[in-house]
Amino acid sequence: MAYNNILVAIDGSEVSNTLIKKVVAFAPDSHIDILTVVDTTGGGYFGSIAMNEDVVYQMEQTAEKAINESFDYAKSLGHNDVDIHVRFGSPKRVIARDFPKDHHNDLIVIGETGLSRLQRAMAGTVPSFVTQVSKVDVLIMRTFEK
Repeated sequence: MAYNNILVAIDGSEVSNTLIKKVVAFAPDSHIDILTVVDTTGGGYFGSIAMNEDVVYQMEQTAEKAINESFDYAKSLGHNDVDIHVRFGSPKRVIARDFPKDHHNDLIVIGETGLSRLQRAMAGTVPSFVTQVSKVDVLIMRTFEK
């Protein structure tokens, strides 16, 4: 099956470029939406984060920087059919439901989690949630060597 409209969910970490490089190689003729989600739900792995305007603004600035770097990287690989997006809310829900519905993506690509077992047990993982809830195909890519 060929995918025409791929959502690549990134978190701004070093592995974001690995995902983009793999997707460009995997589907060189597809449209790519690169998405990062600013988690404004206030949740952390072991408690809550006090969300005020300064915290949200800083998180937004970090996300904008990461998404622009990802856009530049995709372009440097010769992929011209790419759009970038920053959304706010729950990363799990935005990636699994909201964004693909709004943008008609037929594949979601996400990196495997880098969380420890304890963190996964406490918070669950975005890839796990997306796989269970999404109505479109999900591809979880390895982003580091084991």
